[in-house]
Amino acid sequence: MKTLLAADIGGTKCEVAVFSLAGDEYQPLASCRYPSSEHAGIEDILALFMRDSGLRPDFACLGVAGVTGRDVATVTNLPWVIDSSRLAEAFGFSRVTLLNDMTAVCASIGILGDGDWLELQPGDGEGGEMAAVIAPGTGLGEGLLFRSAEVFFPRGSEGGHADFAPVSEEQEDLLRWMLRRGGPVSYEDLIAGPGIPFLYEFLCQSGRGAETAAVRAALRDAADRTPVIVDAAIGERPCPLCRRTVELFLDILGSEAGNLALKLYAKGGLYIGGGIVPRLVGHFPFAGFLANFRRKGKMERLMASFPIRLITCRNAALLGVARYGRNAFAGEAGCE
Repeated sequence: MKTLLAADIGGTKCEVAVFSLAGDEYQPLASCRYPSSEHAGIEDILALFMRDSGLRPDFACLGVAGVTGRDVATVTNLPWVIDSSRLAEAFGFSRVTLLNDMTAVCASIGILGDGDWLELQPGDGEGGEMAAVIAPGTGLGEGLLFRSAEVFFPRGSEGGHADFAPVSEEQEDLLRWMLRRGGPVSYEDLIAGPGIPFLYEFLCQSGRGAETAAVRAALRDAADRTPVIVDAAIGERPCPLCRRTVELFLDILGSEAGNLALKLYAKGGLYIGGGIVPRLVGHFPFAGFLANFRRKGKMERLMASFPIRLITCRNAALLGVARYGRNAFAGEAGCE
């Protein structure tokens, strides 16, 4: 039985698993999660995993949170350079494939089950070959999956760096406020994790909400201010300014998700990934997100026809790496 090592490599953690290249199930033969910062590089992690699991996979496919070329990838938030040829030589893999982590999330769409996502909009049920993915996390990932009987094509992009386009007077004020800080303003500047404090500061400084003493103190001592704002928005006694911040985040996310779905004609669905939005389930209605998603003038009826699904599966990227690798290596492994 030919096997595949799949890894989801990020700045915080690395998930590694081994899958059979045969069949259509995605139950790992072995798996483990490692804190990235405790290791000098992916070579250390793979050596540890293989020692503990006793497995020697034939092929490897690695999803990397960073700039990924054909043979070399760099992890954005770690001083790691991943070289496919070096890994193949060190661990005896027949071949190693590298892909961007957003491509991995896109690849997972076809194998997620009903329990792996939450439906926000059912769509018209017609379906289609093209699905869109937007994933606010440390950055704003955007990508697509084109799938048919003959084609499987997932691809991440840098669409999160597109220019922010305000759709209300409040958002026009936000854009002017951001421009005074210097440089162009992208969607990633506002609706990824590091952007949430900007939204909070804008609302506070423009008189659209009052900062509480408790939140002010927590923000002053925080290395990462985003969790402070989100926790205060969804706590038992929610902070009104923090709640308004998250509502503005969802409004802008809805607009950009609609832009992406409209440009791709995503009749196969718009999928929301990343770690931020799932935390809001049960604490926030998604009415503002949906209203802004659909608000595309004469295309409003079309926008209502796109299914919208929030990915709740925590290891979607790892499964996507396995799906991508299985597709890439099936012929070499005799599993077509």
